[in-house]
Amino acid sequence: MLAVGYRAILKYRLMIPMYPEDETCPICRKACMDKDGEHAVHCKELSGFKYRHDWVWDVLWDILRRARISAKKEAPVNFFTDPMEGRSTLRPADLLVFSWGRGKHACVDLTGVSPLVGLRENGFVAGQAARKAESKKVDKHAKTCAENQHVFVPFFL
Repeated sequence: MLAVGYRAILKYRLMIPMYPEDETCPICRKACMDKDGEHAVHCKELSGFKYRHDWVWDVLWDILRRARISAKKEAPVNFFTDPMEGRSTLRPADLLVFSWGRGKHACVDLTGVSPLVGLRENGFVAGQAARKAESKKVDKHAKTCAENQHVFVPFFL
């Protein structure tokens, strides 16, 4: 666990504000650092965030390769385009697994989700952040994949 994550969890538990007031994130310089430190735990620019994604990606790739299942990393999927712009507006599939089932290929999308998102909100439910992220990913990609004879597989870490 990264030090910033540990510090945020400890302060969450003790209900101590992490920052004196809301301010801009010093790492990504985009999002607002909330005083409770939620952004500090799941900022996409932190080295651990990308490292975890790539590590799981490599492990899945290795499992598929050893099982002799044909797959491709960062596969460009031509149907992920915006008809209005005529160019791809979505990232390629993290993994494209060929002949997943019934002759359809699977577009696997790996997404990192912090289990601490929304911890301070009233009515916090364990797993809520992952379910919300899954719903967004499915809404964004599943229909397009199905229309093009592919299966969409969200994978959360």
